[in-house]
Amino acid sequence: MNSWLIIGVLALYIALLFICAFFGEKHASRLSTRGRMLLFSLTLGVYCSSWTFYGATGAAVREGIIFLPIYLGPLLFVAVGYDIWRRLGRVRQHHAISSIADFVAARYGKSGPLASLVTILAVIAIIPYLALQLRAIALSAAVILEPTAGGIASTTNGVLFLTGILAILAMIFGTRQIANTEQHGGLMLAVAFESFVKLFALLAVAAFFMFEAPENLHQISQDISITFKEVQMFGVPESFWVQTLLAALAIICLPRQFHVAVVELRDEKHIRGARRWFAVYLILTTIAIIPIASWALHAAPAYLAIPDVAVLSLPLSYSQDWLTLLAFLGGFSASTGMLLVSSVALSIMLSNDLIMPALWRTNILARHDKRLPLVLKFTRRVCILAVMLLGFLFFHFFNDIDQLSVFGLLAFSAVAQFAPALIGGLYWRGGSKQGVYAGLLTGFAMWAYTLLFPTVLRSLPAPFEALSQQIIQDGPFGINWLRPEALLGFESFDPLTHGVVWALGLNILLYIWVSRIFRPSIAEQIQAESFFYYETKPLPSHNASSDISYLHHDVARLKVGDLLTLAKRITGEGPTLRAFQQFCTQNNVTLNENSSANGMWWRFTEQYLAGTIGAASARTLLTTAMVNNGLALGQVANILDQASQWQRFNQNLIMTMIDHMTQGVSVVDENMCLVAWNNQYLKLFDYPKDIVYVGCPISDLIRYNAERGECGPGSIEEHVRKRIHWMQVGSSHEFERIRKDGRVIQMRGNPIEGGGFVTTFADITAFRENEAVLEARVQDRTQQLADALSEQQLAREVADKANMSKSRFIAAASHDLLQPMHAARLFSTALEQSVQNDEDRRTLQQLDRALHGAESMLSALLDIARLEGGTIQPKRQAYPLHDLLSDLELQFKSIAAQRGIQFKVHDVQFWIDTDPQWIRRIIQNFVSNALRYTARGRVVVGVLRSSTQPQHIRIGVWDTGPGIAEEQRIKLFQEFERCGHTSPWGEQGLGLGLAIVQRMTSLLDYPVHVYSDLGKGSCFMIEVPLVEAPKVVAAPVQAVPLRTKAYKILCLDNDETILEGMSTLLTKWGYQVFKATEPEQALAMIEQENIQVWLVDQHLNNGKIGLDFILNNRQENVPTALITADSDPELPQRLKEHNIVLLKKPLKPASLRSWLSGLKISSAD
Repeated sequence: MNSWLIIGVLALYIALLFICAFFGEKHASRLSTRGRMLLFSLTLGVYCSSWTFYGATGAAVREGIIFLPIYLGPLLFVAVGYDIWRRLGRVRQHHAISSIADFVAARYGKSGPLASLVTILAVIAIIPYLALQLRAIALSAAVILEPTAGGIASTTNGVLFLTGILAILAMIFGTRQIANTEQHGGLMLAVAFESFVKLFALLAVAAFFMFEAPENLHQISQDISITFKEVQMFGVPESFWVQTLLAALAIICLPRQFHVAVVELRDEKHIRGARRWFAVYLILTTIAIIPIASWALHAAPAYLAIPDVAVLSLPLSYSQDWLTLLAFLGGFSASTGMLLVSSVALSIMLSNDLIMPALWRTNILARHDKRLPLVLKFTRRVCILAVMLLGFLFFHFFNDIDQLSVFGLLAFSAVAQFAPALIGGLYWRGGSKQGVYAGLLTGFAMWAYTLLFPTVLRSLPAPFEALSQQIIQDGPFGINWLRPEALLGFESFDPLTHGVVWALGLNILLYIWVSRIFRPSIAEQIQAESFFYYETKPLPSHNASSDISYLHHDVARLKVGDLLTLAKRITGEGPTLRAFQQFCTQNNVTLNENSSANGMWWRFTEQYLAGTIGAASARTLLTTAMVNNGLALGQVANILDQASQWQRFNQNLIMTMIDHMTQGVSVVDENMCLVAWNNQYLKLFDYPKDIVYVGCPISDLIRYNAERGECGPGSIEEHVRKRIHWMQVGSSHEFERIRKDGRVIQMRGNPIEGGGFVTTFADITAFRENEAVLEARVQDRTQQLADALSEQQLAREVADKANMSKSRFIAAASHDLLQPMHAARLFSTALEQSVQNDEDRRTLQQLDRALHGAESMLSALLDIARLEGGTIQPKRQAYPLHDLLSDLELQFKSIAAQRGIQFKVHDVQFWIDTDPQWIRRIIQNFVSNALRYTARGRVVVGVLRSSTQPQHIRIGVWDTGPGIAEEQRIKLFQEFERCGHTSPWGEQGLGLGLAIVQRMTSLLDYPVHVYSDLGKGSCFMIEVPLVEAPKVVAAPVQAVPLRTKAYKILCLDNDETILEGMSTLLTKWGYQVFKATEPEQALAMIEQENIQVWLVDQHLNNGKIGLDFILNNRQENVPTALITADSDPELPQRLKEHNIVLLKKPLKPASLRSWLSGLKISSAD
């Protein structure tokens, strides 16, 4: 289809949404009761997002009946969850709940931190789900666009533009009324219209296919029959019921669903109607999916790229452009409806439960009191924009539909963690704030580990695929019982069921268990009563003032006008005046701003402000106002907690709570008479029935205990006098007493303000016994620790032995790997000497280069192994830097000239503390890399003084090559990494040079610095320490006669192939060769011939060592070379002491010829 047609239709549709929203703002409140009920029912359809619109068809095609739980769950909820919905609606109206976070916080003592926690977790769960909606818009546009259009709407810029438009729509109509007690009529009408469009589009596509051809109905019937037969044979899929449970909980746990189903609910009667109409909506959606899925099962691949877009591909395959456009608008509506409501719901949570409480507590908002309504509206709009942008960023960086589709069920399983606190708060008075914290944090942690973590691992790039699979299959660090999809060995469940059982199961368990350990505080119990007060009776009208507890006149120091002014600063003058006047009308009172604000006014103001800034923020604001007007915090709590119907219970409730304490409690008044106690107090002291009563002198009880010996040795009356004196003077005390029966009782006494004394009695016998047991265990543990240290020392010795074995293995491997390469190089060089044909010569040169490459790789790998194994160490000495720099200039100048690259070496006369061989190899590697990747320009080798370390210099190599990207620099010194560049000269680096450099500089303790500017060049530097130049005494030079003829050379090696190659090569150079495989043969040849040069291999047959043969049989003046691949760090020094040359395998023919040519032997026979 034409891209401009799509853009035009989208523009018209978005304009229509704006018109709906404007119309709803003006006229939604005028709808009839039935009209408002139908509107409410349609807004619930925001549940069907793009995941259900597109993804349900794909799920039906791939897995059959597994698409049903997404619709079956909500159907079950509206069928059996009516009471939950009804209670939520009643509590929401009574407490002016504005979000799911506000509900949880209000239920558990109006806890601001708890609201913040729920908000943060909700954002984490929903942002990826928002990205999925944006991806669905982009994917659907890409499907219907013409191939030549290039997917205009699916580009990042197109999605960003649509995100901005939707954010504007949400900011305009989602924040027009910041007081949550007023409806978002415009936004809800737009959402309801979108719900109608997506249902109509699905039904239209399904109906077209059903009646397009007579055989289609038969095909659909056959597919349904086959699916049910599969269910009968194999049962429902493993995760079917878990998905159903998650979908059911999502109706109240998803922030957007809680907003439309609870926050936007204005009449309880709407629930009864919505149960029917929303169920019809879900059933029709489910029915429409079946024909579309049937078509997708039989569609040719040319018409259907992926099953998820079957809704669009079906009309496209029949060239039905009008139907395709309708289906596209349906999918667009499914995405935008969810985006609009979710952004508004999350913005309310962010502003009310994170930003506003912070502004109140830090007094930042007090500087702008006159502009509070504007600040609130601005904050909410910024939150909407931030939520939309976060969703877009997630879409941008995870734009693979296969990665994003999993976040549908992930979001459902994440928000399901709110269910225990939400539903438990409606039905169980015993739930505590600590229980909610424990359940939520543990549930989300398990969700992140068992569900989110494996998903992230599977979406990692290809280089990490093996590691990801290893973690999933074997567990982190190979710990089998920590496998995220089989935690503690539970492997019988599918991954989704496994994760949900762990997360939701532990959430529920800890919510109940911790709540039983940490009982709700008195404030929480009082707050909870208000939730249960409306569990059986409808919400009372505001004129039920007889149930409100009024405060004494002299306590309420603020006026009604003060509360009115405070509310105006939050919600604006007009809405506040209307709300206060409506309250006066309902309660038959006059709005007199000079009258004292009694409990009724306090409660109303708190409830009104809670609808705008949340319950926690409203409580904080009123508390601040009252404390600043001279009221103590205790009085503030009394005003706010007694000024409502949920403070109707009296001392009986308090006594009930005291009776549930584990400590014994006694309370005496200022006359030292007992006025309150609990059952535990009576059990602890075993008083007779008639001795304890209200008004009983506490001295009688003390005397009774003293007579029984409970107070210890001494005069009875002295015990009585002393204790009465402590209580009269208000002296706090704490002590322990061991009773006759062996129990240890801890007593704590504290005075009561205004007279009186409270004493608690705790039986700590078990604690003291456990303390003694713990002390014994500490001793045992100390001994175990000592034993463990001994075992650790033994383990270290075993590790050292293993390291020595590793070194021996490397030495053996070096010889075995390089031996055949050594022979091949000898034969190749020998053959090249005799070949005359140019083509054969080129072939031999290519062979030699290949052998050189293989030799370099093996040498590099062995060097890395030796460096890591510690088998070689640097031999530091004073070394003239001039020698290194001059050698580099000679070595690389011709190569640079051939390539047209300026090569400059800045010579200096410094002496440095280093290993000459190692420093040469490090700088050579830098220069080789620079020449390899530089196409034009220059390469410079220079020296700078270190700016960070005195007596240090920096040796650097600068080039004008392609540069190195920042993300590549992290992997620069890893094995087989080449920074993503190709050499313009056709050279193929191994990716091992810098890895060797890193290990060498680490052992030398040289810092390495890398600087690079992409497209301009790079610089590699190392810092080395300076030393004083040593004093050198020149030795006299003696002239030695030059060689006059070819030498007789003895070659001793147990490998006949190498002997043959060596003989062929040396013969072509003009030398006379004597071959021996055994030391005995060599000795016989030495006796018969005047051997002038020895070439001896280190490893001979039967464990014999070449060096031993040399030392035992050589005359001092015979030039000798030992050929070996050993990495023994002490070997070069031993050879140097005996004037023996070391030639490393694989032997380079040029090195051998250079050594032979440099020998000064006067004569040869």
